[in-house]
Amino acid sequence: SACSLRRVSELSVQDITTTSWSFAQLSMHDDPLFEAIATEVTANLDAFAVEPSASMLTWSLWKAGLSDLSLELFQHWAAEEVFTQPEPFGLALLDNEWWKDMSLELEILRQLHAVFPVRSIQVAMAKLGLQASMPLTVLHAGLQKIAALVDAVEAELGASSPHEILAACERFARHKGQWLKVAGLEKAEILESALEGRRLRATEVVLEFGVFIGYTAVRLGAALETSATPVLSLEVNPVHICVARHFLDLCSLAHICEVKPGQAKDALSLLTEEFGCGSAGFCFMDHRGTIFHQDFKLIESHRLFADRARFIADNTLNPGAPIFLWERFQQPQHTTTCLAITEFLAEHEDWTSMSDLDF
Repeated sequence: SACSLRRVSELSVQDITTTSWSFAQLSMHDDPLFEAIATEVTANLDAFAVEPSASMLTWSLWKAGLSDLSLELFQHWAAEEVFTQPEPFGLALLDNEWWKDMSLELEILRQLHAVFPVRSIQVAMAKLGLQASMPLTVLHAGLQKIAALVDAVEAELGASSPHEILAACERFARHKGQWLKVAGLEKAEILESALEGRRLRATEVVLEFGVFIGYTAVRLGAALETSATPVLSLEVNPVHICVARHFLDLCSLAHICEVKPGQAKDALSLLTEEFGCGSAGFCFMDHRGTIFHQDFKLIESHRLFADRARFIADNTLNPGAPIFLWERFQQPQHTTTCLAITEFLAEHEDWTSMSDLDF
């Protein structure tokens, strides 16, 4: 860091970006280095107003504890429509989870909608009192299927029951080119059976990692509606957050299920603050298998697991989570079972793992 500090003004945009990201990723907080980087970035905003540098710097500076500067950069670059991916908007929403500033949340959603005009974002804005105008932006190709799903469910059902929302999503996914990566059919049966077999105490909650469209959040909320056990879902993509919240509202489960923005490495401290250590009685991971083991360790380090917690991980064969499974089977005090099933509306085999944790 000392060498970088002396030469920071000589470094390229890419070098400064990767240096800050690497230090933040490793949780190495060198204040003089980050102050030098912050000075260089603020003095050359236009030079750093390119992707992926803008997104990486926004997160790196936030992770390094410079949240005010991170938000300032986000607002400047968002106004200039620099961001081409939704994740920086999700980071801004996560930071606002601590502040609870509704006017700021509304402004973030307005900026998000200008780049990603999905109806669920309009709905979220309307709840906060702003009628969104239709932007001229062409919807990102990767979100067109999600937008079509929202339109299909609303056109078919509107406000409805949880099971009807789930059935509508499944019908949509059966059509060519509309497959959805959700835990349906056999996976849904495993999940419901596992949840039924782990009775949750009054102080415990359910954690979901990767909400996508809210399919599993709806299923979990419906199963726990009588007991009113909270279901907390983490999602890095703010467009998916709005879609999931939209569907939860349609089936009247928003009082039980809450979708929070952010990655586990950024958001778990918020959950610890709000619900306390030992609160996670049931966990479900369905986001990215290559980091299941990392996020599992983060839950442990935040002391979130309740006594005898139950942990379900999907897609552990395909795409796969080999490190996670190896570590689970190396822990004799934990009981882990892999269940071989067929992927939802597909023909290939997949595994869903279930671990009962004894700490």
